[in-house]
Amino acid sequence: MEIRKCKKCGFILGTRPNISDVDGVCTPCINAEKKKNIDFKKRQAWLTQYIKDNKGNGEYDCLVAVSGGKDSHMIVKRLVENHGIKKPLLVTLMDEFTPTQAGIHNRKNISEQFDCDHIYYRFSPKSFREHAREDFINDCFSLKWYEEKIYAKPFELAKKFGINLVFYGENAEFEYGANEELEIFHPLSDDETKVIFLGAIYPYSIDDSLKEAREVGFKDLDDFNEWQRSGQIENHTQVDSIGYIVAVWLKFIKFGFQRVSDIACRYVRDGKLTREQAELLIKENDWQLDKAAKRDFCQMAGITDKEFDEVIDRFANRDLLIKDINGNWRRKDYYDPQCIK
Repeated sequence: MEIRKCKKCGFILGTRPNISDVDGVCTPCINAEKKKNIDFKKRQAWLTQYIKDNKGNGEYDCLVAVSGGKDSHMIVKRLVENHGIKKPLLVTLMDEFTPTQAGIHNRKNISEQFDCDHIYYRFSPKSFREHAREDFINDCFSLKWYEEKIYAKPFELAKKFGINLVFYGENAEFEYGANEELEIFHPLSDDETKVIFLGAIYPYSIDDSLKEAREVGFKDLDDFNEWQRSGQIENHTQVDSIGYIVAVWLKFIKFGFQRVSDIACRYVRDGKLTREQAELLIKENDWQLDKAAKRDFCQMAGITDKEFDEVIDRFANRDLLIKDINGNWRRKDYYDPQCIK
């Protein structure tokens, strides 16, 4: 299989579901250019008026789905400071992995900084573990069930509380190239309850969210010096629990990329890295699975290290990957330059 890469950012082409390229440029890069022509100030003014007209007269002005991470802090901060939200209800869907000190601090901090009611919604631990194990073994997608709930459950809770507005961060379908337009409303929205991407109101970027979040007390893994993750190139995204990043890494096994590619190529689009720098980071880090994360996932799911490796070997995309002498799966193009186009 010929391995192609985006001419602009170096992202692997032809493997990620639902995205494509135009003349060798990936749709995330194309969408990044489209954002430059969007009048975000106009969208922000629209949101202020829309909230005023649609927040209703209930106990809460809106519901915000929060993990406690940088995006969560950014969303609540901007809604409160810029758009007239007085009382948001925060909802966190808990996972069953070991929480980090940063994650515990951030979930506590976001409630305290904005004096918000905060629901910690925990699914049945048994159900969570069974779904994670089954989804891993059957689909190599360990958090398929949980990630579906991340969007659906806050929407359900909003309806139970009579809340008209629900907020999320980035519109991932647009940012990662599956959609051509930066839509404001999530498809879950109906006539009564609207789900809004704040990343469609402000030009979403990792650095922007991080800056806003740090202003109100967000901390990352480096602040606690608690976990130097392998297979990552930063310590401020998806830092709430340890085993969670296994689900992110599994994309590498099936599609030849994971979080390192996502972050590095976004940094190219933001002008923070060159394509060459991004490709070097991808080559050195994208294949790596953090040992602590693997251990935490296996413990949670009730599987052995050997059983984990057997599933990985079964799903490994042999068109893209090759196993090295240490038993690690790596991208073929980093071993055979002839297959790079």
